[in-house]
Parts: sequence; structure tokens; C-alpha cells
Amino acid sequence: MYGSRARIGYTSPPSATEVFPYEFYRIVPPGVTLVLHTLPLIDRTSEEVDRSYDHSIGIAKVMGRAGIDIMVFGGLPIVVSRGFANAEDLRRAMEAELGIPVITSASAQQEALTTLGARKVGIIQPYGDDHGARHMAYVREFGCEPTGVVGLNARFIELGKVSLDQVYQAARALMRAHPETDTIHIYCPHLATAGVTDRIEREFGVSVVASLQAIVWNALRHAGIDDRIPGFGRLLAEH
Repeated sequence: MYGSRARIGYTSPPSATEVFPYEFYRIVPPGVTLVLHTLPLIDRTSEEVDRSYDHSIGIAKVMGRAGIDIMVFGGLPIVVSRGFANAEDLRRAMEAELGIPVITSASAQQEALTTLGARKVGIIQPYGDDHGARHMAYVREFGCEPTGVVGLNARFIELGKVSLDQVYQAARALMRAHPETDTIHIYCPHLATAGVTDRIEREFGVSVVASLQAIVWNALRHAGIDDRIPGFGRLLAEH
């Protein structure tokens, strides 16, 4: 059957989810499938975030009944909307209730940064400059020092329109302004990043943690799949 190696449940914030499933299946080995539920996020308002948090918990229980092997709570802003400590409490409580491994977007990205030994982290985030401080705060919560931020000025509903070249050019600008950066963190798993991660690492001599890459890597490892997967950055190829 499909999912013979692992069935990975994922709550996807955008109501119009496009990039995540496409890049998920580019990365995972045969025998791994995605059990996807989209959340009621359209414009990413605080009301939508609150509603999505509660909705995610109910959906996780449904997915548990469907027999998934691991549950992933997607949406960093949703997961940590009630605090990073609460996000970890939620993860542990759901793991106990469902009886399967449970990770979150936050725990996956933290584990990825730790695994790669990230210290000075440059940030690429999808929105305008007014979102920069929030993303730097995330990096500090993850135990790293932010060096700088480049925003892509995209609207939440149009994240699928951001090109790989835009992401690459953002990395180039970031490294030009902040050469001390040892790791680039590309936020949001609904940006296309899989096709440019290796190039950024090679050309700029840094590690890359992209949200989607980190989530897929962490989900595979917690599901007991230890395949080394080249082509999408050191995280998947070496760890």
C-alpha cells in the first residue's frame, strides 16, 4: 500500500496549499506518504491563527484514528502563538494521547539548527520588513544569534508565486551584507526552496535550514527512516 514505510500527518496552514506537497514528494524516499489537512488561514490574521491552533488539535486526533505513523503540527506562528513552552507542552501531551511520535514546525527547525551547529543565523522570510523582528525573535528562541533579515515582500495568499531565483537572490544579498553568517534559515515551508538549497550552500559556504526541509527531515528521522537524501542540503544528505 502507499505509505508502506511511513504515513506522515501534517496540518498545513494555507487554505490554498501548493508548494508543501510538491516539494515533500520531491524529497521523501518511496514508501513515504503525506496525510494532509489544510487549515483556515487565508490572510494570516490573528483571529485565523487562533482558530487554526484549536483546529489543529482536533485534526491531529482524527489523523491518529486514521493510523498515521507520525504527526506534524505545521505553522510556526500557529504552534508558538501561545508561547514556545506551551508548544512543547502541546507536543508532549498529543504524543501521549495519540501514542505516536509528534513534532511541530518549531521543534523540527530547532533540532535542525542544533544538528547543523548553527550559531550566527541569517534569515530569509517571505513577508515585508515589518516581519523581520518577529523572525529574529524566533532565531533567538532557537538559541542562535540573528545576523540579518531579508524579506521577500510576498503576500501569504501568494507564497506559491515566489520563485527559486528570488530566494537565491535574497541569500546573495544576505551574505553580502552579513558575511559572518554561518547558517541561512529560510522561513516558511510554503516557499519553493528545494531546488536552490544545495546551490546556496555551495556558493556561499554556509549551511541552510529551510522550514520545509527541516520538517521533512525531522519527520523522517522520528518515523525511523534514516535514509541519506542528497540534493536538498547537508541536513538531509549528512544527518
